[in-house]
Amino acid sequence: MQQMFRYGMTAGFLLICTWQDVRSGKISGKVLALFAATGIAAHLLTDGCWQTFAFGMLPGIVILLFGKVSGEQIGYGDGAVILVTGLFLTGRENIGLFLTGLFLAAVFVIGLFFIGKLKRRMSLPFLPFLLAGFIVRIVSVCV
Repeated sequence: MQQMFRYGMTAGFLLICTWQDVRSGKISGKVLALFAATGIAAHLLTDGCWQTFAFGMLPGIVILLFGKVSGEQIGYGDGAVILVTGLFLTGRENIGLFLTGLFLAAVFVIGLFFIGKLKRRMSLPFLPFLLAGFIVRIVSVCV
């Protein structure tokens, strides 16, 4: 039951954020805050172990730092979303989610390259790939 809640909240969060990212290129701070507060409350009510909590958020923290160092080559919104998903997922699940999304984005970019649609300094929203990665991971667990 607890796992269904965690995955359901993650799916809802990623759906909302993906829609916002594709539509406007930005993620609402209110949505981030609402889901972050929900994740913290759920974690405190169910687990309470701060190490699990911290390890789940670690990938998001690393991505936010990478965004700062790289001059926002990966957006702060992407890092913030991965930080919040870490409130619902374990660290291992969150790292797997990020890597699956990254793999799907790479496959897409390679496809754009081969059909001649890739342009220099092209920018793509990452959250649709993160959502697709989450769906792939959930389907692979259920099958």
